[in-house]
Amino acid sequence: MAFQAVPDTAEIVVNYSGNGSTMANVFHAKKSGGYILADIVALADAVDAVIVADWLVRQADCFSYVSTVVRGLDEENDLEATNTDGAGPGAVATVGQPTNVTFSVKKTSGLTGRSARGRAYWIGMPAADLAADENTLDAGAVTAIVAAIDEIRIEIATAGWIPSIVSRFTNNAKRITGVTFEWTDSSAVNNVVDSQRRRLP
Repeated sequence: MAFQAVPDTAEIVVNYSGNGSTMANVFHAKKSGGYILADIVALADAVDAVIVADWLVRQADCFSYVSTVVRGLDEENDLEATNTDGAGPGAVATVGQPTNVTFSVKKTSGLTGRSARGRAYWIGMPAADLAADENTLDAGAVTAIVAAIDEIRIEIATAGWIPSIVSRFTNNAKRITGVTFEWTDSSAVNNVVDSQRRRLP
C-alpha cells in the first residue's frame, strides 16, 4: 500500500519468529504537538520492556521476540527507532501451538463503528492455555492475555503518548490521511481460539 500519513502518530511493530514463520503485532501511538527522535526511542524502549515483563513470561519457548520497531507516520521518510534489548525466546518450556493459532483481543475507543476499534493477536500460545475443549482458552489464560495486551496501552500512555487506533479507510475508500481514535480499553469477545492464516509458514 502506498504511504498514507497519520499526523503526529507513530507505528509500533512488535516482531516475533517461530516455527519457520515471522509474526508481528502493530500498535499505534499519537503524540500531541508532534514528536522528536527522543520520543520515538522512548516509545520503543517502553514497549520492549512490556514484552519482556508481560508477554515472554506467558509464551512458549519455541517462539522468540525479535524486536520492536517504532516509525513516525508524519512523513514517508520519517524518524525510526529499533529496540532489541529484550529479544529472546518465550519463558514457557513446552511445545507451542502452530503459528496460525492465536487469540484475538479487541481494542476499543468507547466509540461506535469499525473505524474506532481494532484487534491484537496473541503469539506463542502454550498448550497449557487451552481448556479441556481445545477450541477454547482457559478462563485464566484469557484474563492474563488481555491484561498483557492492555499493558502495551498503559505503557504507551506512561511514555507520554496517546495509545491509538488508526483508521485508514472509510466506506471502503482510502482516507487522504489516517484518522486516530484513542485506545481506551481491551477485552475478549469470547474464549474461542482464533486462526491467523497469514502466520502459517
